[in-house]
Amino acid sequence: MKTRIRSAGMALMSAIFLIVVLIGLGVAMMNLSNVEHDTASKAILAAKVYYGAKAGIDWGLQQSIAAGSCVGSTINLTTGSLNGATVTVTCAAAQQGAATCGLTGTSNCQTYYLTSVATTGALGTLSYAERRIEATVSNIP
Repeated sequence: MKTRIRSAGMALMSAIFLIVVLIGLGVAMMNLSNVEHDTASKAILAAKVYYGAKAGIDWGLQQSIAAGSCVGSTINLTTGSLNGATVTVTCAAAQQGAATCGLTGTSNCQTYYLTSVATTGALGTLSYAERRIEATVSNIP
């Protein structure tokens, strides 16, 4: 009977050890879940600002070629999945030489340098994301 008395506390120690291990696994799983959620949120923000910047470049290219002038603007996107993104489009034009334009019969040959910067969220917060896209286009035939 003495051997049974000595081993009576072993089950309690095993149970406490098992509970501690299970709590540790639960905490690790919660941390992993939070990291996965943050990664998915950052991917959505990155896609939002990428497509916002791409839309800004497309708009700037269309304005430059169709209007024949350099147009820049700040656009607040408010519809669809781009809601909350702000796009700033800047443009710089450079006149091309007369030798290049004279050959094609065009008198106003321009090269446009466009930059589109899309942002969402407030700078310094976890919900902030920014994307910059640059493009060059010319009306030289």
